[in-house]
Amino acid sequence: MVNKNVISKLSDRELEKYIEPDSRSVSNAVKYAYEILQERGRTFTPSETARIEALIAKKNDSEKIVDKGWDKGLTEDVNAIELYTNTLIWMLSVIFGVFFGGVLQVLNFIKIKNIKGAVITTFYSIIYIGIQLIIINYIRNNYPEMSQNIFYVNFILSGIGATGLFFIRQQMFPNDLQYRAKSSIVPLIASLGISIALFYLS
Repeated sequence: MVNKNVISKLSDRELEKYIEPDSRSVSNAVKYAYEILQERGRTFTPSETARIEALIAKKNDSEKIVDKGWDKGLTEDVNAIELYTNTLIWMLSVIFGVFFGGVLQVLNFIKIKNIKGAVITTFYSIIYIGIQLIIINYIRNNYPEMSQNIFYVNFILSGIGATGLFFIRQQMFPNDLQYRAKSSIVPLIASLGISIALFYLS
């Protein structure tokens, strides 16, 4: 949900980016930026006004939200940037491990040029995987009777790790960014292939 009060705190230069022809922001964000600039005394030529209003109308028409849960910015707009969805990242993290979901999230942050988000996700994934391995090995060495249930323990730990990735994305991902779902075929095949290889090598 786009908050006008949040957008109103931006500088004029930042607001101008919202109304550019190639803006990837949702229609409400563009509309609010346009209104705030007008309130601040920015004058628009008739051609600029027509272009911005057409941009808002076009975004309104193309904003068909597919998922109102984990992927609020998901759209079918062909002009939107392609990113891996929260749903896919969560699924890979739980089934195959936090490493796989973390890689996709890092790629998403890099694509939107949020290096800080990519770095934090990388460090979190590495640290969490280390902690998870320590816990699994501790259980195997000290509670051998639980070894047959280690899969369920690992599944639960992966779910907790996936929640951490989701939290990072929620805190650092632009709320007004629209994106299309990037194909899940390659990540799924890669995750499955690597997991099978690791299973036979272990």
